[in-house]
Parts: sequence; structure tokens; C-alpha cells
Amino acid sequence: MIKFFRRLRQKLLSENELSKYLLYAVGEIVLVVIGILIALQLNSMREEQKAREKEQSYLKELHYDFTYNKNQLDSIIAHNTTAIKAAIRVSEIIEKMKKEVPANEYLNYPLVDSILPLQDMAFSNMSFNPKNGTVQALINSSTFDLIQNDSLRRNLISWKDVLDDYLEEEEFAMKFLFEEYQPWIRSNYQFQKGLSRENLEILVSPQEFNYRITRIGDLDNLLNTVETEGIVKTIDDILRMTAQETNND
Repeated sequence: MIKFFRRLRQKLLSENELSKYLLYAVGEIVLVVIGILIALQLNSMREEQKAREKEQSYLKELHYDFTYNKNQLDSIIAHNTTAIKAAIRVSEIIEKMKKEVPANEYLNYPLVDSILPLQDMAFSNMSFNPKNGTVQALINSSTFDLIQNDSLRRNLISWKDVLDDYLEEEEFAMKFLFEEYQPWIRSNYQFQKGLSRENLEILVSPQEFNYRITRIGDLDNLLNTVETEGIVKTIDDILRMTAQETNND
């Protein structure tokens, strides 16, 4: 093709056909421009395809991360709900025991053996440790522009604030548990003796009752924070949108 145009150009010049040569020259320029435009368009299409492939990869990673986050949070909600019920049940058993039998017969009370496992459940801890690597990698770099869904982008941006609000409440509850309750129980409860008379006196003491009430309040506050801060809704929205964008629903 190039040789053909070269021969045509030489023929027009040799025949002194200036007007035809100018027309040919313009045509050749147009063809070159069209070729360049086509090449640019093809390159743009290839870059767009690469960008969409990267977006799909990030969306799948986000869906995986937030599926994990949802499962973990569901487990924490169930755990904290059970812990509250356990703490309430301990208080009910102790109150009933105090009314029905004298202190020197507590160890013979029919429900006394259930106090320790319920107590352990009430003061057990389960922390939320979500996967945030993909979100942080996106938001802290220019790759965040790859996400085309505006609603998804807004949810990803707000995730950090929503999560921080919950973790702040969780830290408060853990501080009480690890810095107040556990040091006190270690100093007063003789674990090697199990449910002995001395240990039972600790479990039915006013101080232990106050700690148990505080624990109930902290756990209840965590459950309320999950709802009021919208952490469940944010996770569900991100899961729904990433599923739609990757056809994973």
C-alpha cells in the first residue's frame, strides 16, 4: 500500500499535475489522521477494558472482605446478646437463691452449678476485627477512581467513620473488662477452688453485682451502636452493590 501511494505521488509530480497532487496530498493527510484516530480509539478501548478488569478485581475483593465482616459482626451480635442474657440470668438465680436459702446452704442450692458457666459467658469478650485492606488500598490511592458506582463510593468513604464510632464504644467496654473487672476478680476469686464457699461469696457480693450491671450496660450499648451508627446497613449496602456490579448476587 505504501509503495502504491509512493508511485502515485511520483507519477503526479512527473506529469506536473499540481492540482491533482495537492488533492492527493490532502487525501493522504486525511488517511493518516483517520489512522491515528483509529489507533487512539483502539488504545482508549484497551485502556478502558483494563480499567474495568481492575475494577472487577477490586469489587470482588471488597465483596469477599465485607462478607467476612458481616459474618464476624453477626457472630459478635449473637455473642453479646447471649452474654447479656447470661448476666441477667446469673442475677436472677442469685436473687432467688438469697430469698430461698440461708447463706450457709448456698452450695446446696439446685441452680448454683449454673452460676459459673453463665458468669463466664457474661464476662467473655469478642472483638470486631474487620478486613479493611482493600478499602484502604482504594481510598488512599488513585485507584479509587476506578469504582464507577457513586453510591458504592460514598459507602466506602463513610465506612471508616461508621467503623470508628463502633470501635470507640467497643474499646470503652473492653477497658472496663480488662482494666477494672478482671484485675478485681483475679485478686478476690480463687480459681483453683472452683465453686467453693469463698468463691461463691465473691459471686454473690454487691461489688460483683455492680460489675455485672455495668457489663450488661456496656454490651447493650454495643448492640445499640451497631444499629444507630448504621454499621449493619453500611455492610449490607456494600455487599449488595458489589454483588450487583460483579454479578455475584
